[in-house]
Amino acid sequence: MSTTKAVLFDFDETLQDRTAAFEKYMDAFFAEFLPDIGEEETAKRKEKMRITGNGGYVNRESWYSSLVKSWGWSNAPSSTVLADHYDTNFGDYNVIFPNSLPLLKELKKRGYITGVITNGPSKLQNHKMDTSGLRDYCDIIVVSGDIGVHKPDPGIFVYTAQKLNLQPSECTYVGDHPINDTKGALSAGMKAIRMNWGWFKDKNLREDVPVITDIIDVLKYV
Repeated sequence: MSTTKAVLFDFDETLQDRTAAFEKYMDAFFAEFLPDIGEEETAKRKEKMRITGNGGYVNRESWYSSLVKSWGWSNAPSSTVLADHYDTNFGDYNVIFPNSLPLLKELKKRGYITGVITNGPSKLQNHKMDTSGLRDYCDIIVVSGDIGVHKPDPGIFVYTAQKLNLQPSECTYVGDHPINDTKGALSAGMKAIRMNWGWFKDKNLREDVPVITDIIDVLKYV
C-alpha cells in the first residue's frame, strides 16, 4: 500500500509546457519592443533567445544584457526593465498541459493533498499560478522567492512537508529537472517521479525514479 499522502509538483515543464509558453512570450516581446525588424530578423533573434535562454535557468538581467549587445540594439530599454517585463508578463502566456487539471482533480478525488514547489521570483511564479487555473486545486504553493530557499536545497521540500504536517516520506514530488527536482526531493526524503519534458528531456534519467511523459501517468505511481 502506498504511503504517499501528498503529491507535489514543479510547475514549469511539469504542469505547464514552459517551452511553448516561452514561444508565446517571445511573440509578445517582439511585438512590443521590436515590431519593425522584419520576419527574418525576428526569427534569428528568437532562435538566439531560445539557445541562450537555457530553459529559463539564467540570470535574466545578464541574459538580456548579452542579447542587447549581440543584437546591436542601440535604443534598448535597460536590462533591468527587460527582466522586469519578463517577470511581470510571462505568466500571461501559460500553456498548461491538457491533463494537468484533470490530474489534480483526480488526486483530490482520491484524497491526496496536492501542491506546487517552484523556483523563481515571487512575482513571476505567483502570477503564473494565478493565471494557470490550477491554484484552486492546490493545498499549498511554495515559491522559492517567497521563502528564500531554492531547489535543490532539501530545505524547501522539508519546509513544505512541515507546512502540511507530514513527513517528507509521505510526499511524492514530480518534476522535470534531474537535480533541482529529482535529486532535491530524494535528498529531503521524498519519493520522486521524473517528468521527461523540455530542456532536460532524456538527461540524467535514473533507474530508481519512474519516468513519465504525460502528467496523467502520475496516477500509475501513487
